Amino acid sequence: MVKSRFFQVISRLLDWADKRKKELHFLSMIFFIVFAALMGGEVYYKYSKNPMFESPSNIVEHLAIPLFISLFTIALVLFFGVFFTSFVMMAPFKKLKLFKMELEFDDKYEKELMIANQFTFISTMLQNNPYTIEELISDSSTELNDVVEKLSLNYKRFVNEYNSGVCLEIDVCKEEDVVAKQEQKLLEEIKRSSYISNAYVNRILSGNNLMVGLVEVSKDLDNVVIITRSNYDYPFDHYDNESLASVIEYSIILYEMINMITFLPEDTDESKEDSGSEKG
Repeated sequence: MVKSRFFQVISRLLDWADKRKKELHFLSMIFFIVFAALMGGEVYYKYSKNPMFESPSNIVEHLAIPLFISLFTIALVLFFGVFFTSFVMMAPFKKLKLFKMELEFDDKYEKELMIANQFTFISTMLQNNPYTIEELISDSSTELNDVVEKLSLNYKRFVNEYNSGVCLEIDVCKEEDVVAKQEQKLLEEIKRSSYISNAYVNRILSGNNLMVGLVEVSKDLDNVVIITRSNYDYPFDHYDNESLASVIEYSIILYEMINMITFLPEDTDESKEDSGSEKG
């Protein structure tokens, strides 16, 4: 299903707002608190100079003094602010059925197919493990950067080939080679957390969507960074995040397995030489 640019922008803005709904809720409440204080101050100043009743004679007239009118105004504005912030502004993020019917732009079948393809790639990647190891060793591509690059490019080819309309670009580099501000920002976000290996950001209006992954094996080995970009019509989501995380984890496992295998023959040859010298 073809989506117009207008609805794409709305969808991106809603996605951006959904991720920052706590901040939006907080800022909205701050706005109404400040607005209520200003309104209360203005009402108090106005009725202090021109009171409703010069000489109040009953309870109602006594309650109409500037202080009570000001407090009533503040309470009314705050009540409206709470209602607006909690029920009107936050309504789109509560998964209301009417909202989903009106603003569901993605083709459900197409998205399900893309998710299925991603899991197919992961299962195929694991199934071809022996052949991948053999190919990397025969090509002398045993460094971490080589392993990550091969798996990343395989992932790129698979996504572009089996998902229509997707244009995925992947770069593999060392950590010190990351110079773009947005890429550095995502990289710092990953390094601050011990639970995530990659993070992404989607462009709201134009440009490419961006996802950055960090492959970290040990302190003695340089980290490898995966920089993934997709076209505007293909925003990253949780499934893309998990797919790249799987590529990163498998890269580490594959690198360690290759190192174990490449060291084993050397140990075997040394043991044969030692046994031969003992016989001699």
